[in-house]
Amino acid sequence: KKIITIAGSNSQNSINKSLLLYTSNLLENVEIISIDLNDYVLPMYGVDYEIENGIPTAVKKLNELLDNADAFIIALAEHNGTYTAVFKNTLDWLSRANVKVWRDKPTFLMATSPGGRGGATVLKAAVSYFPFLG
Repeated sequence: KKIITIAGSNSQNSINKSLLLYTSNLLENVEIISIDLNDYVLPMYGVDYEIENGIPTAVKKLNELLDNADAFIIALAEHNGTYTAVFKNTLDWLSRANVKVWRDKPTFLMATSPGGRGGATVLKAAVSYFPFLG
């Protein structure tokens, strides 16, 4: 099985990246592919940009990885009660290339945050939104 892990943060010291690493090390007999959003820098999504420039190469590469995955583990950083801007922008671009971003594959969501709710708010947002992304 091939599992893709994604931390919804572009921070080099992300506690969600640490959470993903910890979780990944608990898994056996699977291939883990870690996606670092810093390796897929994207312009801010906008219809005008897409019309003029098309889908960025980084989005095509990400979609190829997602196509070949059996499952996903996503650790969501929380900024002001929702996804980070970099994660939301990545989702916006991915959905333009394939509306079923998660390809109806098993997706495990988790979050941690130093804030008072510890990531609960972003998880609630993801649980209500992610089903629309396949």
